[in-house]
Amino acid sequence: MASDTDYDSDGMRDNGNGGSSEGNGRRRRHPMMTWRNNLRALVVDNGRICRIMESGLLDAYGVEVEAVGTGEAAVELIASGETFDLIVIEMFLPFMSGPETARTIREMGITSKILGIAPMYWEKDAQEFLAAGIDEFLEKPFTPELFVPFLREIDNQK
Repeated sequence: MASDTDYDSDGMRDNGNGGSSEGNGRRRRHPMMTWRNNLRALVVDNGRICRIMESGLLDAYGVEVEAVGTGEAAVELIASGETFDLIVIEMFLPFMSGPETARTIREMGITSKILGIAPMYWEKDAQEFLAAGIDEFLEKPFTPELFVPFLREIDNQK
């Protein structure tokens, strides 16, 4: 568990490997939905506000959430042994793009459900993301109508 001194000036938890992550220390007492299984999600979005909103929505629906701002931080977190049922990746990440991040995660042998998201895109961008190994491509905003069906599917497969 991170202490208060493990947080940077943006309120993001230092994950000890050069990246930052936002945990869900603000867990709702009564989530909007309950699941048969404990579901964990990783949100990868370089937009701090988007990351907070996406994490907050998943948390509100009873999902344990970890959030990072770069593809590199996501890969490092997964390489450290963290496991997730759902990985949400923004397409337009700096340095390591969303498709590069998804491809790297798949090359690591990870079979988690991966959702690629973007605020706007060209069809060729969506095809590149799908070719990188995501399961579904969604246009922002990230809403319960979009992600709850995936959570149900994951919960039923565990």
